[in-house]
Parts: sequence; structure tokens; C-alpha cells
Amino acid sequence: MSGNPSVVPMTTAQNLINAGLQVTSTATPALNGTYACDGYTMSGLQAEINAILFSGATPVFSDGSTTLNWPDITKAGHSFDVAHFRSLAEAIGHFIPACTQYAVGLTATAPSNTATIP
Repeated sequence: MSGNPSVVPMTTAQNLINAGLQVTSTATPALNGTYACDGYTMSGLQAEINAILFSGATPVFSDGSTTLNWPDITKAGHSFDVAHFRSLAEAIGHFIPACTQYAVGLTATAPSNTATIP
């Protein structure tokens, strides 16, 4: 017997997450980049989304601003407004569970590591 076949999807899913999500913005090309999806980055992303959700009638980031310089995987900053940051978080929020579902065999096809946001 040549090893555990379930290792391949797990390895592929982890490699996809490690490589990040390649994002293309149709409205703001300056946001195009590959964004990290590791645990550390996800904690920061979640903190900013929480700040947006709990900031009241006028959504702002955790520092009270309406724009946030968020790094891509190469550490280049991209200036996000609240709406575009929500779109980034949503795209990453779809990607990671899709990787998890593939890793454990709930889906048979590896997810795409690309996403389009407005």
C-alpha cells in the first residue's frame, strides 16, 4: 500500500492557504494583490471586521479611520475603504472554508485561489 490518499487533499489545501488568495478588484486595481490567509493575518482581519461591525452608523476601522493600509503577502500596503475591506474579508471567508472542506474530503475539487472583488 502506498500511503494515505487523504494526505494529498490536506497538503494541497494547506499549500493553497499558505500561498494566499490572489484578489483582483474590478473597480480599484490598486487593491490587486495576493493576500495572506494564515492564522495571524486572519486574527487581524477579524479584529478589523469586528471594529467595522460594532462602530455604529458610520463604519470605521479599529483606529477610527475610514481607510486602512492592509498588506498583501509581499508586505506591500493597499489602501482599503470599509466597503472594499468587507469584500476582501468575504472573499477570504469563502476561500478558507472551501480549503477546509476539500482537505477533509467534503468536496472533491480543490478551490480556486483567486477571487474578484468590486
